Amino acid sequence: MATALDRYAEMEPNWDYPVVIESHINGVRSKEMNPNTPIGYDEIAEDAIRCWEAGACAIHAHNTSFDLLGENAYKDYMRSWDKVLERYPDITWYPTTCNNLRLLPEEHGLEHVPYLRSGANVKVACVDTGISLFATHTDDDGYIVGREYGWNYERVAGQIKMCREAEMPMIFGIYEPGYARLAMHYVNNNMSTQGSMWDFYLIGDYGLTSLEPIGTCGMKPSLESLYYYLWMIEEAQVKHPWYISIWGQGALDDTSILRRAIELGGHIKTGLELFYDPSRNPSNLELLQQAQEIARDVGRPIATQDEARALYNIK
Repeated sequence: MATALDRYAEMEPNWDYPVVIESHINGVRSKEMNPNTPIGYDEIAEDAIRCWEAGACAIHAHNTSFDLLGENAYKDYMRSWDKVLERYPDITWYPTTCNNLRLLPEEHGLEHVPYLRSGANVKVACVDTGISLFATHTDDDGYIVGREYGWNYERVAGQIKMCREAEMPMIFGIYEPGYARLAMHYVNNNMSTQGSMWDFYLIGDYGLTSLEPIGTCGMKPSLESLYYYLWMIEEAQVKHPWYISIWGQGALDDTSILRRAIELGGHIKTGLELFYDPSRNPSNLELLQQAQEIARDVGRPIATQDEARALYNIK
């Protein structure tokens, strides 16, 4: 008997919108992982401008310190983004969350976003609907060391409430299938916002934060993982666009998952926040151009920045 996964495997290429390709230019990965990773204020600004000028439909960036909260995080972001906005005041970009381990009980982790919304043209927010374990290394006895990252029910609710009040599109960061189930509650109860989107994380052996192949969270990068996520959102009462992010597994050689996502109508998030391969050091521009080339090879049009804004419901 054919399964839902078989159905997606046999599906002919189809799409109803040009492919949106975003650049995620930095994160918690360091120059030790890739010397092309933008870390300082000027490097972040220069890479954001470089990728925007090359056709990225949106830029996702961290500031220089994940530990900064609220207005302090906003001020740190602006030391890069003042430069970017001076040249491209209408650029589509959005920040990350913050260090969940530093929050007070009543805080939800996006307290900096309203500042950026009013002062830096931020119109989209990340909402990660769960908690994961991020491996960083193994100790001398072989035990995995890492940290807990994510958001409990109260903080997820606070993030979604903030987005609804501001009418901001939500990017549902789906690290694990359980994240999709929690996000589905809000989608199916008409509590997501126009322009919201699914971001399916496919996480390789190096995970999100490690130099060693000790990734322990998420669905592995495979066509079967992609099809499973697509099957999960079939029951969504509101049909939001979907994206894939491939983390911690080099994607320069094996492009089959990116290609299949583009064929099936999905969109792509790429860049050095996601990418790690101990044998390769691409730049953000190189990763963006590779995704663009795959889309051209598939034959699907690449969205313009204005078309992407329309998909995000950015006025």
